[in-house]
Amino acid sequence: MKRGLLLVVGVFNILIVLGQSTQDTLKGNVTYKTSQNVYVKFQSAKALAIGDTLFIDDQGQFQPVLIVHQVSSTSCVGSPINNTVVNLSDALFAIEKNATIPEAGNQQETPTEPVIRIPTQEVTESPIKSSSHISEKTIPAFRGRISAASYVNFANAPGYDVQRMRYTLTLNSRDPKEKGFSVETYMSFRHTINEWQEVRDNILQALKIYTLNVQYKADRNLRLSVGRKINNYISNLGAIDGLQAEKQWNHIVIGTFFGSRPNNLNYGINFNLMQYGGYVTYINQTNKGQQLSTVAFAEQQNHHVTDRRFLYFQHQNSTIKNITLFGSAEIDLYTVKDSKPQGTFNLSSIYVSARYRASRKLSLFGSYDARKNIIYYETYKSFIDQLLEDEMRQGLRCSFNYHPFKKVTVGGSAGYRFEKNQPSPARNFNSYITISQLSPLHISATLSAVLLQTSYLKGDIYGIRVSKDFIKGKLHEEVEYRTVLYHYGSTDFPVRQQIIGLNTAIRLSKKLSLSINYEGEIQTDKTFSRIYSNIVYRL
Repeated sequence: MKRGLLLVVGVFNILIVLGQSTQDTLKGNVTYKTSQNVYVKFQSAKALAIGDTLFIDDQGQFQPVLIVHQVSSTSCVGSPINNTVVNLSDALFAIEKNATIPEAGNQQETPTEPVIRIPTQEVTESPIKSSSHISEKTIPAFRGRISAASYVNFANAPGYDVQRMRYTLTLNSRDPKEKGFSVETYMSFRHTINEWQEVRDNILQALKIYTLNVQYKADRNLRLSVGRKINNYISNLGAIDGLQAEKQWNHIVIGTFFGSRPNNLNYGINFNLMQYGGYVTYINQTNKGQQLSTVAFAEQQNHHVTDRRFLYFQHQNSTIKNITLFGSAEIDLYTVKDSKPQGTFNLSSIYVSARYRASRKLSLFGSYDARKNIIYYETYKSFIDQLLEDEMRQGLRCSFNYHPFKKVTVGGSAGYRFEKNQPSPARNFNSYITISQLSPLHISATLSAVLLQTSYLKGDIYGIRVSKDFIKGKLHEEVEYRTVLYHYGSTDFPVRQQIIGLNTAIRLSKKLSLSINYEGEIQTDKTFSRIYSNIVYRL
């Protein structure tokens, strides 16, 4: 506890010397990311459009990192340029087309709500080349970051005090314009204070390598990769340890891979889990949006015996006015019956979603998710009978986002999920209202309510969050309060919790940022506290 308090005091002492001005730009923050997409939240995203480029401020230079594929009133979804890595809470910017991208030390201001347009016909070939303001010289040879995070838990009861550390390294080299080599890596190291012996006994329990590969670009359309890499076109397969190659002809991309799957226990290399396959992707970028369709085949093995064989389909479409569609499906081609392998054609997974922008103020979203248990016949051979459940897990989800007034946002979501082995379906409902930049203090506030019901509990969660930026966006402060009431089916006594959260995020310099989050959970007879701090240095 003393460490956390000293760290907070130190932060506010540092604030005294901060006062450098920031540029007036359309700024957003990364709120969520997947292997293919990055979600960015803005106060207002009305000035953005499909095909725009988002930038990151790296030592006073704006480097392109994201191409926008979907836009709502307050957020957007995009894909990284040349596998650039962005992290949660990163600040991204849009820049007016006619504005000059500032060099280091250039304090030239840009107009409010700036946007840069990317010619859509060039996006599929080279998004960076399509902007006349961005030259290869402005992109550094290497980009990355180092971060150190501390997770401290303590309570007024024995057995809860623990501190965990997590260190991460991200490093990517510049993608060659015509031909040449590039590298990318993303790894983390985690351990618990005073439990170093566990790391010595098994280093792979602490060290996780998520990406580590060398790529060779033979020409504009042919690329080879060796190492561990998640392929964006077939991301459902996860990481592939081995060789990947892809070739593009106009709108068609053909790729293949051969290697192994990471170990399912420690995520290390396991050459007994071999896999191979190929895919064909169709890409069509127009001024109305983008279509992307993939058909893939994969065979996965365990000790050279077939573990799983399946087809994978994926389609996303934003060419229909105000509508964005996404769908994926998996069809298993291999099964084992009475200990004999045989072919099959069994739909094992399907997911579809649609987002509709009804107006500038209202957007709607809905999805349907149905998945069967995925069977790896060799890997889980010893308890395969526990997994042979043919019924699908089914889930429905819908949400809306509405702006009745300029600074007011109202939203909500509802979810429904059913599994045959559960006595009752799970339901949840979430609603919120946000008021931004309340004068005269320019404070933002959000009221929220969450109602959930599962087969074993019912819960009601109500909260309020208040936030404000200081020192021209260099300091962000947030205070949150939630009240929680849980009713467990196995007991007649409800569990009540009062949760208090204090969050501070500060940009110490152009390369260095710090965040500190405190959460206190108060129950009838116990009080739990958590302090999460994270310091990030951008290389």
